[in-house]
Amino acid sequence: YFQTGHVVSNNLNVSQATNEGNFALGFSMTDQKGIALATGLKRYNAKASGERNLNKNFSVGYSANYSKSNIDKLSGANDGSLTGVLAAPSSYNLKGTPYHVPGNPYKQIYFRGGSFDNSYWIPDNNTFNEKNDRFFGNGFVNYIANLNEGMILRLRYQAGVDTYTTHLQDIFGYGSRGSSKGVIDNYGTTYALFNSTATANFDWKINSDLELNVMIGNELNHSTRKSYWESGTDFNFGGWNHMGNASIVTAGESQNQFRDVGVFGSLALSWKSMIYLNATGRNDIVSQMPRDNRTFFYPSISLGFVATELAGLNEISWLSFAKLRASYAEVGQAGRFLENYYVTPGYSGGFWLSDPIQYPIGGVNSYIPSSTQYDPNLKPQNTASYELGIDLKFFQNRFGIDYNFSHQTVTDQIFPVPLAGSTGASQLVMNGGKVQTDVHEVMMYITPVKTHDFQWDLNFNYAAVENNVIELAEGVESIFLGGFVTPQVRAGIGYTYPVIYGTSFARHDNGEILIVDKPGAWNHGMPMAGEPGVIGEVSPKFILGATNTLRFKDLSLSAVFEWKNGGEMYSGSNGLIDLYGMSAVTEDRESTFIYDGYKADGSKNDIARGGANDPGAYQTLYSDILSNIDEYYILGNSFIKLRELSLGYALPKN
Repeated sequence: YFQTGHVVSNNLNVSQATNEGNFALGFSMTDQKGIALATGLKRYNAKASGERNLNKNFSVGYSANYSKSNIDKLSGANDGSLTGVLAAPSSYNLKGTPYHVPGNPYKQIYFRGGSFDNSYWIPDNNTFNEKNDRFFGNGFVNYIANLNEGMILRLRYQAGVDTYTTHLQDIFGYGSRGSSKGVIDNYGTTYALFNSTATANFDWKINSDLELNVMIGNELNHSTRKSYWESGTDFNFGGWNHMGNASIVTAGESQNQFRDVGVFGSLALSWKSMIYLNATGRNDIVSQMPRDNRTFFYPSISLGFVATELAGLNEISWLSFAKLRASYAEVGQAGRFLENYYVTPGYSGGFWLSDPIQYPIGGVNSYIPSSTQYDPNLKPQNTASYELGIDLKFFQNRFGIDYNFSHQTVTDQIFPVPLAGSTGASQLVMNGGKVQTDVHEVMMYITPVKTHDFQWDLNFNYAAVENNVIELAEGVESIFLGGFVTPQVRAGIGYTYPVIYGTSFARHDNGEILIVDKPGAWNHGMPMAGEPGVIGEVSPKFILGATNTLRFKDLSLSAVFEWKNGGEMYSGSNGLIDLYGMSAVTEDRESTFIYDGYKADGSKNDIARGGANDPGAYQTLYSDILSNIDEYYILGNSFIKLRELSLGYALPKN
């Protein structure tokens, strides 16, 4: 079933620059074939840009980009296309066995019955497709004037658009899951953003030591969005997967527009190319927040000191450059507030391909308040951070190291907070969180060998990021971010962000796994499932990247490595192949085993299962016990990868 994937990319670029201006034209095409059957991507990109000097003061320019993509994907989750592949017994010839009854392409032949679709039947009958068209670009005019000696004024106005249309189609064909008449879902979004930005920059070289830059500006963003969805169920006959072939058709749409206006400014002061002081401020007014909380201000300030400009330090031969940096910044971010509204009830879930109850019923529709409510006192969230850093270079820049530490606190974080069912709603969008982030970043670059014809360069990038949830809304210990009934991805107080939440092993107070000690019980000697809780932390301890480049004359060879240390993942695929007895750990089904656990009295487990008198023990362990304990399928997510290997040659000019 699996095949070798490949990507073919073709790029054409033409550009020219003269004293009067420049232009560039580009076109690219990407064709990708996926690893799974009937998956792939085709994308086309076109771009154009140009700038022209009209006279000594005025210049104009533009930039335009267009892309078009068509993506064929696999279905996922309970309807996963790979389910039948991974779970197929080795004795079953999935590829060689016809996947439908001769003469009836809509009646599947499949060892798994009606639970899933045959993986070879899917490409001919099911569709999961996404089409995207996007255009973005801008035009601008610049004005530059020398007001006086050492005084320069720069004015710029830019107007641009960013528009896209995306259309998605999910189809389960006639005969899906063995007996279903099929379902079709069309949905998508049309989006347009208009941006207007005006800035004025004033540069003043006050004297030989002191320079000043002042900037003020205004920005307006206006966006419109239309989302639509239509669903058709129960095709009348096979072979025409179209909305017109559906017995029941329902549809809906939403339309909205948002506008935000910002005024901003900055001040930069430098002295003797040694001390740099920068300050910024911005005030935004947004339409998508409650009326009393639509405006917010956020500032920043930074200071840099180049120590090697000091007399004495600039005479040290082995020290090429030394700079200290410090900054403080705040950033405001608006959420999305909606007045309470009504919706048609939905009854979905489980293994239903579509809603089991669909309105209108007998020509009568129904409306209830939306299960998502919005806090009328919602206010923008704020991110405050400070940063400290040092940059050092030695031996004529042959060796350098940069270190940066930042501490960030997000307050009034906007979350959908779960509500009790008695409220008539499921969640309330409100300010309900505080998250802190500490980041350590180190960059080191070394040139061990440098001659006229040969050079060896090494670069290392180290980053360690720690996110911690400090608080959530009152009475809420964790918030659902995504996933299934179990496992889930959550934000939990006192843990890194995010975490994996699911069913854990029952454990002693000392952390040892508990086993069932009930002679005669079906699960005697097997591990016990515990309470749901945090079973994994997603974030790695650190990520280290390295680039090794060798250059000999015009020939260069470069390799990029990456080491990700720590972090955990949940592997549903391993759970699936264990459940169906397809993994290597389920091969030996005749010997006995003693599960590595402890009894309630603290003694080591000595209960033997399996063998001739207990032939179903392995199936009980993997299909009935471990498949219901999510923690067992939490795996380490560390890796070392060769990301890229490139060979280059610079052609001679003649």
